[in-house]
Amino acid sequence: MRLLPALLAAGLLSACASLPAPAPLTYLDERTGITLTLVDAPLVLARERRDLAANARDYLTLVAVTRNESGRVTPALLVHRWSTIDTRVAQAATPAGDPRLVIVADGRDIRPLRLEPVPREFLASDIHDLWRPSVSQVETTVYRIDAATLRFIARSERISAFRDLAEDALPYGIWRDGRAALGRLADGVD
Repeated sequence: MRLLPALLAAGLLSACASLPAPAPLTYLDERTGITLTLVDAPLVLARERRDLAANARDYLTLVAVTRNESGRVTPALLVHRWSTIDTRVAQAATPAGDPRLVIVADGRDIRPLRLEPVPREFLASDIHDLWRPSVSQVETTVYRIDAATLRFIARSERISAFRDLAEDALPYGIWRDGRAALGRLADGVD
């Protein structure tokens, strides 16, 4: 009789192990016919800000997304910059200027270019939130990126990022690992 529970447990474990990986999320704007496909989980980077407050962090939520307009697929990287720091302190600590984002993947610097103008589909709406954090202050920037670079980031062992500005060059490290989701999306882009 002891064998039956062991066999049942083994069967349940093998069933859990064979579940398919989550698929990227897809949204269709019925008014324009544009389809957005985005990662099923974002890559979140964080940096400690003990210089300002205990348990305070700045975050970068990296969201890979593709925009499909009549078969023309455009990949992009949405970066939501947000913080747990009191906004009064954060405003005083945030340097002026428009620093460039630098993603460091396995020692390689990736300097994506901003996408201007930003297609309105890449902004959070009532249809989707594009993994926008649910905090009051979020700065969202959209960057051009190609599928090969997304795949490289997804397969990298070490990932960090920083903003290329002397006063704000503290690095961000992985807080929530979304590399598997990033790889699934990148592999689906031609």
